[in-house]
Amino acid sequence: MRILILISSLEGGGAERIATRVASSLAERHDVHIMPFSVSSNPYPLSDKVMVNNAGLFDLRKQSRIPYRYLISIVYGYIYLTIIRLSFRPQVTLSFLNKPNLLNAFTLGGGKKIMSERNNPKKKGERHFLAACHAYRHADKVFFQSETVRDMFPEDIRRKGVIVPNPVEVTCKAEGHSQRIVASGRLKPQKNFPLLIRAFSRFSEKHPGHTLHIYGKGPQEGELRQLIGDLSLDGKVFIDGFVGNIHEAIKDAEMFVLSSDYEGMPNALLEAMMMGLPCVTTSFESAEELFGDSDSCLMVPVGDETALSDAMSRMAEDERLREALSTKASKFTERFSMERVIPLWEKEL
Repeated sequence: MRILILISSLEGGGAERIATRVASSLAERHDVHIMPFSVSSNPYPLSDKVMVNNAGLFDLRKQSRIPYRYLISIVYGYIYLTIIRLSFRPQVTLSFLNKPNLLNAFTLGGGKKIMSERNNPKKKGERHFLAACHAYRHADKVFFQSETVRDMFPEDIRRKGVIVPNPVEVTCKAEGHSQRIVASGRLKPQKNFPLLIRAFSRFSEKHPGHTLHIYGKGPQEGELRQLIGDLSLDGKVFIDGFVGNIHEAIKDAEMFVLSSDYEGMPNALLEAMMMGLPCVTTSFESAEELFGDSDSCLMVPVGDETALSDAMSRMAEDERLREALSTKASKFTERFSMERVIPLWEKEL
């Protein structure tokens, strides 16, 4: 097949990581082009069999003096994508995230239109949810990561929906006995890193030898550094930025913690579990569906600082618990391996 994949950017992010994995795997048997809509370097491995059609020359986000720059960028993206579709003539166009989904819906050509929901759209706001509904009504098929998210949509969209999980892979296994607690993700409100920092402050009173390392970049970095200072946690909590190989960076950790208010499918958490790291996570809406009765990680209520701190203490103080969770987590995530999941994506295209 000729497959065109649309993505907002190739910057570090969960959707970008999945898009590059899917593109590289599909390119082993298909003619695959990927089109990002903003100028960026790609930190994730991408097969040289994948053709990159960079529409980033129309990225006007940083051109603050241009009036109506967002609308203009949409128009340019529409024109550029139409040209690519008419020349490449893809049999399938697969899109990730809102802007690419909308362009996929309303651009000429492109073959079968498949759109992928990567998050919890209702948590992102009514405007975002309505835009997703508008795009998905023009899709031939919509990929959802969970029944929880699919069932948020009207019946006409649910009928087009299929559950296709993210493919997960890691570059190394956990081998740590350090006193480092690690977390990763874009520094934005959804991830609720302030909650994690405050919970760690409580935790640190009983466990002064531990440190917290948050890997990622984003608009909340200044706010998080201010909070670290306000809680006198300098030298104990570190914002370590984005790293290309996050698995190597965290493999020595004692535990991984996800503090998000909501997620679609928590890629960073599943990768940590596949590595064999003991994990603590908040019980966001789709978490019960995802983890069920697996006992593969510790779960605490969303936004509960005390419960999160107590779970971290329980993990730090119980080596047998960490060993049990490590084994269960590795076993649990086998179902999300590239070998099992990529054929599901390919089957549904």
